Amino acid sequence: MLYHVSQKQGLKILQPHVSTHKKAYVYAIENMVTGMLFGVKKDDFDFMITTGSDHISSVYECYPDAFRSIYQGKSCSVYQVNEEGFQRGMTSWSAELVCEHEVEIINEIVVEDLYQRLLEEEQKGNLRVHRYAFCDEYRKIIASHVVDRLIRFDIDLSKCMEQDRRFALHYKDIIRQLSSVMDGHLLA
Repeated sequence: MLYHVSQKQGLKILQPHVSTHKKAYVYAIENMVTGMLFGVKKDDFDFMITTGSDHISSVYECYPDAFRSIYQGKSCSVYQVNEEGFQRGMTSWSAELVCEHEVEIINEIVVEDLYQRLLEEEQKGNLRVHRYAFCDEYRKIIASHVVDRLIRFDIDLSKCMEQDRRFALHYKDIIRQLSSVMDGHLLA
């Protein structure tokens, strides 16, 4: 059994759609708790999500209070789907499975308050949430993650702060420094 989590309720069929991988896929995951992390609109500039060898996911806030602000007051549907047709290793995240064709839904579980449910899963030990810490060690982890995503996703550094307030609020110094390094003046 695999899980696909969406903000949309009442779906009967999952259609492939293009995401950051630039290919149309239906995404699924084996761990329902990890899947619920994707039950609302968010991206790699809100959280860094990793999965340990124990299959328990860790969420690292990329800015203060991200976990609460993203999930509080939101609902989602957890869709159970058959594993048939899903492939591993097609994306850079080993926990993620994809299917190139539409997928029939077996069952829907509605989660009314995603924030509360995730807090319960954290208390049960099924999820690790790392709240933003104003210490050098934590900020170094997040800065590396953000720089990686800015480059990997080919973010237009000259426009991103105008297009997304998170960049201007939380990452403006990184973006300015990265822009400076990339202008060519450091080349011999």
